[in-house]
Amino acid sequence: MAKRIRCVCGNVMSKWAHKCKKCAEKAMSTSRALAIEIVIKGTCPDCGSKLVRNNALSGWWQCVQFGTWKESHGDPNKDNCSFQCFTE
Repeated sequence: MAKRIRCVCGNVMSKWAHKCKKCAEKAMSTSRALAIEIVIKGTCPDCGSKLVRNNALSGWWQCVQFGTWKESHGDPNKDNCSFQCFTE
């Protein structure tokens, strides 16, 4: 019989996973809660610029200095920023 791989919490996990399902769900909910707090503030935590919603995917937010957003909404005098997050 193959040896079972265990998560740091002790639960059995898939050999292709980094965490068990319970720990992965907990990490994802923590990540979403942090993203929601950032979006409520409305400013990028990396550069302080405004956040804009990218309607390509539900709940996707990006810094206005990110890629093509910078060309249309951003400040040309500021550096590029790669911040993006998901709230859903």
